Amino acid sequence: MSHPDRDPGADAVAKAHAVYTPFTLAFYDLIVHGLSNRFAWRCSTARLKSLYAANLSANHLEAGVGTGLFIDSVAVRVAANGTRRLTLLDINSNCLARAMDRLQRFNPDALQANLLEPLPAGRMPYDSVALTYVLHCLPGTMEEKLAVTDHLRPLMKDDAVLFGATILGRGIAPNFAARRLSDLYNEKGVFNNRADDRESLEQGLRRRFSQVEVSQEGCVAIFRAADSVPSRDGH
Repeated sequence: MSHPDRDPGADAVAKAHAVYTPFTLAFYDLIVHGLSNRFAWRCSTARLKSLYAANLSANHLEAGVGTGLFIDSVAVRVAANGTRRLTLLDINSNCLARAMDRLQRFNPDALQANLLEPLPAGRMPYDSVALTYVLHCLPGTMEEKLAVTDHLRPLMKDDAVLFGATILGRGIAPNFAARRLSDLYNEKGVFNNRADDRESLEQGLRRRFSQVEVSQEGCVAIFRAADSVPSRDGH
């Protein structure tokens, strides 16, 4: 039965994260970070961990938490001056529960929200924000997907860094495994990335940030974005 008054974007978002149940999350790290990254997307999980090791701050917002694997693996190596602050943000309560349990030693707080909508105001801003393996799940064009960075911006300090990764659907040379997985995930609505390419990602980030770095490993675009903040003496 059709519902003409229902937002198709909301339906697409709901379909994209419905797969993350307690059962599937029990195998997520093995399937995604153990197998798919290596054999299909050809971007090693170690490469993504190094991205976190280089950019994770002591005052961090994780936007799209998965199972909390990356913070769990590198946070102990990040020197913390003062009190560590970690916020986990996700639309899916199962992901939040699993990541909160995994990262409980860091005393995180949870925020359940849809990144495609304005986020709750009134929070102290963060020094770093991660957006890893989120964009390829969102509906719309890359420009529409990057609205999430506009929603995250009020939660970032002036000199904060945004970093992450996304699986591309165009401008890649997929192997057999990547083609099959991409077709399957897009057909089921888990992915919405057939038109996503590195160029549109980089251009969209450059319209929003003054300092942008985008690299590509296999089918994955890895990005880092920040703004130049003038020094106090004006130089």
